[in-house]
Amino acid sequence: MSCSIYYTAERNTPLTDTEITSVHNIIEKYNSEYPFSEKSEDFCIYDGLSENDVIFEGATKLPDSDIELSFEIAEYWLECLTEITRLLHDCQWVVTLDDVGIVWNDLYGWSFPVD
Repeated sequence: MSCSIYYTAERNTPLTDTEITSVHNIIEKYNSEYPFSEKSEDFCIYDGLSENDVIFEGATKLPDSDIELSFEIAEYWLECLTEITRLLHDCQWVVTLDDVGIVWNDLYGWSFPVD
């Protein structure tokens, strides 16, 4: 059974042209440097965001594979999302792995919760 990482950022001002270019450059870098043999899809963002101050939103499906590899792949995409979050630092973010909340740490970025 596969799962996905979901991400949403909100703020009351839209993305600037510079931010849009920078976000796309980050995503392109991670998609082109993808180090794993299995891949369900590239890092994906949704187009046409204009409702409820949502300025960035998307989901990336993880491959159906062994749990250890899926975890490594999820960490890779969370690194990509960390770079984007640092760029868009003035937003309210929600990031989940299906229904499990992913936690933000100012030093390390996005990571899985530790209980």
